[in-house]
Amino acid sequence: MDEYRTVLEVRFPEPHGEEGTWQRYDEVLNPYYSNARCIENWDEDSMWPRTPTECAEDDLEHALDTVIDEQYLARVVREGTMDVRIQLFKPVAESSSWRHVSAHSPEPSRVARAYLRSAVRGFDEVRQDLRHRILAAYLAGETADSLVTEVSGRIPEDEVRGLVQAHDEAETATKLIAHLSHDPAHKAWVGISDDNGLILHLFPSFSQEINYEEWLRHGDEQDWGPDPWGHRAGVEVAERLLTALGPFYSAFWNGEKARAVHLAPSEPPYPGMVRIEALATEPSAQTAAEAAKGEAPTLR
Repeated sequence: MDEYRTVLEVRFPEPHGEEGTWQRYDEVLNPYYSNARCIENWDEDSMWPRTPTECAEDDLEHALDTVIDEQYLARVVREGTMDVRIQLFKPVAESSSWRHVSAHSPEPSRVARAYLRSAVRGFDEVRQDLRHRILAAYLAGETADSLVTEVSGRIPEDEVRGLVQAHDEAETATKLIAHLSHDPAHKAWVGISDDNGLILHLFPSFSQEINYEEWLRHGDEQDWGPDPWGHRAGVEVAERLLTALGPFYSAFWNGEKARAVHLAPSEPPYPGMVRIEALATEPSAQTAAEAAKGEAPTLR
């Protein structure tokens, strides 16, 4: 079976403009943490139906984004921007060494697009942080009007007002859940999406997290039965929660009516999530209290 290896390399310019020396990326950044796939091994099964050259080009495309995002790490070692390439190797028969096959460097247009993608990701992260700080200021007592003025030119007024309104609605929904259901572990929570919608989160229980972890580690070693870590129980919890919220909210998943299986956690410790929208009459604290007079379902 044919085997191949790709190695990610970078090169820094020398102080006087001369071309620098190519170095393996993992060695350049050692001991700094990197998310780049510095070395990839391929065989016929993992390559198919691609050719070794196509695999090397694919590794180069993935490496570009990561390397450009991580340039600040590289500057700890050397100043200046980097050239990037992927080296493709094939093992030498009856030997532990590898024979060089080809080198793959990106076209300038690919590098430019990678820098653009990196800038967009950085912009999104800063913008998301600004939204969090707007909410923090709102919770500290700032008014919506003052927040609109403070971030003028950065975030539109409609988005700022929608964000603080969504926060209030999320708080109302979370309190309603507390009234309607017995949730001592606080597994149900309502957050805000990037477009200021309401997102209902249902987190797995502690036992589900532990059982899921054990199942992943030792799933092939024993018979775990039809429900190895408690997903069915999560679906039942989600069903009770959606039923309790039914008079007050509609729930959606991918634009369609959400079902319990959509809200139930499927990969602990991550929560299940669905979008919710208040019905014509927004629930009030008094309505929630009246609804709570009935028997509250338990979220276990």
